[in-house]
Amino acid sequence: GNEELAGALAGHYLAAQGYAAEGAEADALAAQARVAMRGAAERAAALASHAQAIAFLEHALAISPDPVDQADLHERALTSARQGLDLDMAERHAFGALVARRELGDREGIAIATAEYFGVRRGFGRSKPDDLADLLSAWSEFADLEQTRAGVALMLELAATYASVGDDEQLLVWLERVLPVAERLDLLAETALGLSRLSTAMWRLDRPREGLILLRGTHELAVANDLELVHRSTRTVLTFYEQFADPVAGLAMTREGLEIASRRGSASYGFQMVGNAVSCAIRVGEWSWAAGLLDEWLANEVRPSSYFELFVDRAVLTALRGGDPTSDIVDAERLLPDLTDPQYTSYGHWARSWAAVATGDLAAARREAEAAARKTNYFQPITLPIAIRVALWAGDAAGASELARQLDASVIRGQAVALDQVTLRAGLAALEGRRGEAVAGYREAIRGWQALGLAFDEALAGLDLAVLLAPSDREMAEVGTVVETSRAILTRLGAVPLLARLQSGQRPGSSGPAAAGTGATSPAQTSEAGSTR
Repeated sequence: GNEELAGALAGHYLAAQGYAAEGAEADALAAQARVAMRGAAERAAALASHAQAIAFLEHALAISPDPVDQADLHERALTSARQGLDLDMAERHAFGALVARRELGDREGIAIATAEYFGVRRGFGRSKPDDLADLLSAWSEFADLEQTRAGVALMLELAATYASVGDDEQLLVWLERVLPVAERLDLLAETALGLSRLSTAMWRLDRPREGLILLRGTHELAVANDLELVHRSTRTVLTFYEQFADPVAGLAMTREGLEIASRRGSASYGFQMVGNAVSCAIRVGEWSWAAGLLDEWLANEVRPSSYFELFVDRAVLTALRGGDPTSDIVDAERLLPDLTDPQYTSYGHWARSWAAVATGDLAAARREAEAAARKTNYFQPITLPIAIRVALWAGDAAGASELARQLDASVIRGQAVALDQVTLRAGLAALEGRRGEAVAGYREAIRGWQALGLAFDEALAGLDLAVLLAPSDREMAEVGTVVETSRAILTRLGAVPLLARLQSGQRPGSSGPAAAGTGATSPAQTSEAGSTR
């Protein structure tokens, strides 16, 4: 009765069954071994040792010819495999469960197993072009089960698959069809999953406020009821959108997610936190923590193709610190052919854009940033600010103004996006000679960045101020403090290329846009006059 001995007991039964003669004795020992292995697997999973749980279940499968046992054991193994990053293992057990259910002729079980199988492939980024057709074929076979849990499972997977191929119209059709059934059957987890997908549909249809309200409510529901597969996905999406609103809150939320993942032994939960954690940490200014997190995860032996994003994140941090990001960009691009979601292409453009900023190739930086925004609309608030900033640095007021209009037209809103707009509009005012307006804009932006706790954005605003405006003490008494604060932040972060641009932009007689022909006193000169901290 001691649970700590569950694994040892299972091993003894398995060994005994192996030595037993064929017949009743071997069958009886096999039955005992299956029970013991199942118990040991439950114990291992409860202790967050999912790899060990799968090992016990696979031993049990080897001595379980009955499809009833096979279906149960494969489904248990799939539950633990979902916590890992090994697609082949998860897909193998999902398919095994489907085969066993087919052998049993269990129509509801077959429908659920079909949804699980395609969901595993989609969730690991390995969907195939004919998956949608195969799912629709399965629906034709099981459409009479629409008012059952099995029908709900298939409809939810159809909705998710339509989302993955970008068919928002059909996504809504299937969600509107499935949600009333899930509610009527009191299927809380399925209802929450449907609502989370509906929130995604709202974002994709340029209705982000509705989407955010749905998303936050669904996340609270999932956490309160420990619906792990739901709150894993809602937390992932919430932390992505927090980079536009409150990256400090987003970073805290991802750290909480990483703690949950650690307690549960869930590599897949943890993985979904990493990319968004880094995006928020870059803005907050916790680069060393982000770099350590990426190094830890990229050291894993199992690297699914969705690791693309982590290579890209490390490439961005490396470039911003003056290193060579080429190897990480190359490693990321090797994974791209296996990924169908267009966001990954945008991530690649994002990395190359920052890499070009770091080397001073402003034209390439702008080109890559604009390409990312064109490919995936929700990358507009991520990469258009880069494109606008480098256009300003290059002295292209008309180009910067047009890009700023595109950013303004984006329906994605948030405090951080609003401050991006204030900062970049101040830069445009500086470039066009509206100096009083530029000073007011930079003051508002810097106060805002400080209030939000976004050190990197504060430093960028100070850099822009120095390069584009270079105000005198008379125009802006606090200019020296602002520039020195930016220098201190960039120094702490190790942002060598941006520090170099700050220094270059401050040289007396600089030919930068703000200094040329204005006669303005540079921050370097005001510093010498003793106006800085």
